Order: sequence, then C-alpha cells, then structure tokens
Amino acid sequence: MEQDLHTLLTSVRDDAPPPRLSVDDITAAGRHLVRRRRRMALLSSVGGGTVTAIAAVTAALMLTGTPRALTPAVDPSALPSASPALTEFAEAPAFVTTYQGYKAGPYIVSAPDLVTNAYQQSSIDPGPGPEPTEPAEPAQPPATANPSASRASDVSRGGTLVVYRPGAFEPALFEKGGEKIQVGDGDVGFLAYSGGPTGPSIPPATAKAMYGRNALVPTLAWQYTDGAWAAIYWTAWENVPGRDELLTIADGLTPSAPRQFPVAFQAATVPRGYQLLTASYGEDVPSDEPAASAVRLTLKPPPLPLYEPYNFDDLTTLTLATGRSYAGAKMAGRLDCNGQVRCTRILGDGDVFVSGEVTNSKPSASLTQITLAIKPVDPDDPGAWLPAVKVFGSQ
Repeated sequence: MEQDLHTLLTSVRDDAPPPRLSVDDITAAGRHLVRRRRRMALLSSVGGGTVTAIAAVTAALMLTGTPRALTPAVDPSALPSASPALTEFAEAPAFVTTYQGYKAGPYIVSAPDLVTNAYQQSSIDPGPGPEPTEPAEPAQPPATANPSASRASDVSRGGTLVVYRPGAFEPALFEKGGEKIQVGDGDVGFLAYSGGPTGPSIPPATAKAMYGRNALVPTLAWQYTDGAWAAIYWTAWENVPGRDELLTIADGLTPSAPRQFPVAFQAATVPRGYQLLTASYGEDVPSDEPAASAVRLTLKPPPLPLYEPYNFDDLTTLTLATGRSYAGAKMAGRLDCNGQVRCTRILGDGDVFVSGEVTNSKPSASLTQITLAIKPVDPDDPGAWLPAVKVFGSQ
C-alpha cells in the first residue's frame, strides 16, 4: 500500500506542468511596473496626474499561475449567466468611474487612477518594450548623473487619457486649427496634433505656436457619448503617436459598470467651506515617500466647463495623503510640520504615513490638527478602502 502511494505521488510530481513564468519574466514585469510609476510621478509634477495599490494587484495577477479546471459540483446550465457587456456609458455622478483599463495596439491604458468633479483620468503607457542588456536602474547612480534628465527621458513616450463628464468640457482648444474626423462608429472628433512615421498633421512649430508650450500636448478629442467628451494628451511633442495609433486608443474606450472611487481614509477633518475636488492613487501628489491614496479639497472649484485638465499648482487646495512609510519603529508617532504649509505624521510601527499640505491659501483650521485627525486604512489592503464621497462628501 505504501509503495503504491509513493508511486502515485512520484507520477503526479513528474507530470506536473512547468512554471508559467521564469525568473526573467518576473524580473521584467517588476521593471515595467517601476518604469510606469516613475512616468506617472513626472506627469503629476507638470500638472497631469499607475497606482501603488493597483500595481500590486496587477503584479500579483501576472505572477499567478492559471488554475486547473475543477469538476463542477452542479450542472453549469443551472447557474446564472454572466452579465452582458455594457454598450452605453451610464450617467454617473462625480468620483465614480465608468470604464476600465485596456490595451490599444502597443499602448496600455490604465484603469482610472485619478477622478475629479469633472473627469476621470488614466495613464497611457507605451508598454515594456525590449529589456536593456545592462541594468536600467543602477542602485547607486554616479554623482554626475542628472536624475531629472533621466526621468524625463524615461516618461516622454507616455500620455494621458481624460474622460470628461457630460457638460464638463468644451473642445475649443482642439477645434482651433484641428481637423474634424470620425472616431469609432461615427463619433465626432477633432485631431489637433499627431506624429508618427508619416509626419505630424501640422508642423510642430505651428502647433506649439497655436496651442502654446503646455506641459500636456493636446492630440485628439472626441464625443464618446451624448454631451460628453474624452481627450488624449501627450507628454512630449516629438513623441506623439500617429493618427492611426491615436484612433486605436480612442476606439478602445468602452463602458463598464459604474464604481465608486476608493480612498485609504477612514476619517478626516474637512475645514469649513472646503469640498472634495480630486481623489487618486497618489501618483499625482509630490511626496518624500510614495503615496497610495490622496485627495484634494478646495474652497472654490473652478467653474465648468473646462477647456483642459486642472493645473493643480494654480488652484487653492488642501491635499491629504497616506501611504507606506519606511521610517521605522523609532519614528512612530512623530509629527513634522513645515510651518502651516505641510505636516507629516508617522503611524503604526513606523510603516504608515499621513500628510496634509496647503497650496495657495491658509485653511481656517490648523494644519497640525487636520493632520492629527487623519485616520488611514491599511494602504496595502484596497479591499478595505472606502468610497471617497463617503469619507469626504461631494457637492
């Protein structure tokens, strides 16, 4: 009996399928996620805005083997069928997402990683590309290296998808000198600028003079549903995709079930008169340590419709953020404030931080008290996060 059992176990072991991913595959996936986060950080520094929590889930999915088929315990025909795919975008309130991430040719469009009272926003990643033969991220860069230059070259091929709510956007910037084109099954669009091997739609010098030297390059805007527009912006003029690639990205935008955007906060003090303006996964917020979740509150939201995405440097905001800290147990409970401009507090065992920062104003409440009142949720447990509007309200 023991011999038969040993023979059976040996047979199962020998016939087991090989691992789905090699060590090289796992390393390449990690490098891709690092490149994506760096690109998002640079976009946020110039007013634009991949996601710590989402990146962690994505990596886990990439590294999980395909489960083996199981014999069903009940007749599959007796189970309810899957819900059919949505064909129309739902009328959803602010801070609710209505689409998911997708692949469009060589580009990867993330799920919405920032939402505002006027739009949802996703990063457009050109994909991992070929792996370099030498390590792309040396542990100790030479003292003469220019980090800003290397980060700029790393992210310059990326872009941003902005999906505006109905009535929240006027495409005047795209109409001015843009070409009227058809997108998808007949949606009206305006192509302001395109690049690619066939050459730009208009000379770069003319485009820069026409649209200004903005941090984000306007390329294509289209009406994705009645009364609502989406737009693609790029990081650098010289790397804007061609017309066909831009249309492929636009065609890939499809509706999904509405979903409340979550934040890693249980509670926080909202000063009198402030209201929720944005919620994000933190890549749009400058921070000494990577934020996993952030919100911006404002006294006076800009009037709608917008003509381009928000430039947060120009707005009066109170920014609250939280994320994983590497300060260590000795720093637990410490509160550091730079006047009434920025405060950071270390929580837990020195492994979580919360911060408050004021831009272009001074809140009615003390920034120290606001920071002390922040109660975060575990940054590494997105399933426990709460809807942004539940914690901070929406007007």
